[in-house]
Amino acid sequence: MSGTAPVNTTTAGDARRGMSLWRLERLRLLRTHRWLILFGAYAAFGVLGPLTARFIRELFGRAGGEITIIAPDPRPVDGIIQFVTNAGQLGLLAVVVVAAGALAFDAHPQRAAFLRTRSSRPDRLVVAPYVVTTVATVLALLAGTALATLLTTLLIGPLPTGALVVGTTYGALYLGFVVAVVAAAAGVVRTQIATVFLAVGVLLALPVVAMLDVVRPWAPSELLLAVVGMVEGAPASDYARAAGTSVVATVVLLLFAARRLGRREL
Repeated sequence: MSGTAPVNTTTAGDARRGMSLWRLERLRLLRTHRWLILFGAYAAFGVLGPLTARFIRELFGRAGGEITIIAPDPRPVDGIIQFVTNAGQLGLLAVVVVAAGALAFDAHPQRAAFLRTRSSRPDRLVVAPYVVTTVATVLALLAGTALATLLTTLLIGPLPTGALVVGTTYGALYLGFVVAVVAAAAGVVRTQIATVFLAVGVLLALPVVAMLDVVRPWAPSELLLAVVGMVEGAPASDYARAAGTSVVATVVLLLFAARRLGRREL
């Protein structure tokens, strides 16, 4: 009688398949250079935001010719406002496009069939690309915020570190929610372009719904400008309800995506 414990080959096989999915998503992100789209967008806005805030009077003065432009002196928060505003538009679009490329895998039947052979659990088909894409997106946000903070400090003035850290954390929660919206959209439609349009439509509708006073404190889109509000002195508690909604909504959207994608026929 052997003293060696039996090996659960099914569990071990699932673990190997699960790990291969994680490695596959990391390699796809790196080798297809999709990470450059994220880091390039946020880095560019991290540089352009403070420059625009600092030299906006000079820019308008040159464009206005003989017209005198009267504008207040730039404040440190203006550099962050410019960064967040631009990143909240084109930067989010870049996130949606990159996330759709990872999560709308049913747009390519061969790739979808291959992925489904790597795992017997449908949740892994969603979790691996979701986590890898979200981590890359958050790192891009951190890089852009660091650049914006550094240039704003050098060109205009210092920024409160604590408010920046907490506000950026709220922004990272929102980006996680955005990628989850893309995952859910991929579960509803099949092609990458349809996934992008559906996700963008949902994300554009949220701020409109948040115009209602009763909805605004709970809307995930409120986290997009949380760093600006906190730099201007707003307490972190002002965004706690929106953060809670984002976390709950992210989990629900991922469960929905896993259910839909797991049951979809090729």
